[in-house]
Amino acid sequence: MERGRVVGMRNAGGYAITTEPGKSDVEEDTFTCCHCNCIVFVKHRCDPAEMGGFCRLCMKHVCKACNAKGECAPFERKLEELEARDRFRRAVSGA
Repeated sequence: MERGRVVGMRNAGGYAITTEPGKSDVEEDTFTCCHCNCIVFVKHRCDPAEMGGFCRLCMKHVCKACNAKGECAPFERKLEELEARDRFRRAVSGA
């Protein structure tokens, strides 16, 4: 890391380059919310509370909306519940 470089986040999950005609490229660190799967752009020198938070139960970064809910509901668990519900529905209906 270069000395004096402004770093947005210590362990960002991703990196985005936004290009627009007639403007210079904007480069930002990103992370994906573990609970809702949305992408959050990390602003330089931003207060961590403005970006979202960190779920201490699943130990992953979460967006601001999911942090406000105050519950741990990982996206993977939601998918597993949907799949289990679908398997049950198919078994009961015989389809």
